[in-house]
Amino acid sequence: MAEILLLNGPNLGQLGTRRPEMYGTTTLAEIERDVRKTVAESGHTVRCLQDESEATLVRAVHAAADCVGAIVNPGALMIAGWSLRDALESFPGPWMEVHLSNVFAREPFRHNSVISPLASGVLCGLGAYGYQLAALGLVHRLAQDAARSAGSGPGAAVGAPGPGHGHGLGTGSGAGRAPGPGAT
Repeated sequence: MAEILLLNGPNLGQLGTRRPEMYGTTTLAEIERDVRKTVAESGHTVRCLQDESEATLVRAVHAAADCVGAIVNPGALMIAGWSLRDALESFPGPWMEVHLSNVFAREPFRHNSVISPLASGVLCGLGAYGYQLAALGLVHRLAQDAARSAGSGPGAAVGAPGPGHGHGLGTGSGAGRAPGPGAT
């Protein structure tokens, strides 16, 4: 079975009790359980890690090079987590970024991300359900990649990756994504 990395950054171990009005009452353990169930239907397993330290998260990304994809909630590291960004840039598979709250409806300092431009897709503001949607999107992306690799014929180029790691999911109009460098 192919493994998917589920990576959660600082403060996400407190889900369920930390600011439930903002982040909901679902715990990280419940999110991990739901993601496992979602990807199990396609034959995938999940490797979970949450840590407060960016260095530990960077090491986890490097150690997960054997994973076929990832779901990442960097938490506040989306703002200035440059070493995590660099690790994710070298991650070999597609990955989805998730945020429980709509970061674009919050404080202005949360509107710019150093990580989002590299993600295959970005989901925010959907609460804990966003993780399941990210899992479904990632499994779909992996199936598309497998079909393309198998040379599935004339339609194989549909949804082909764009610049960087923009793998076609959630990247069409740029809606819900942080602007890239130089954007206004």
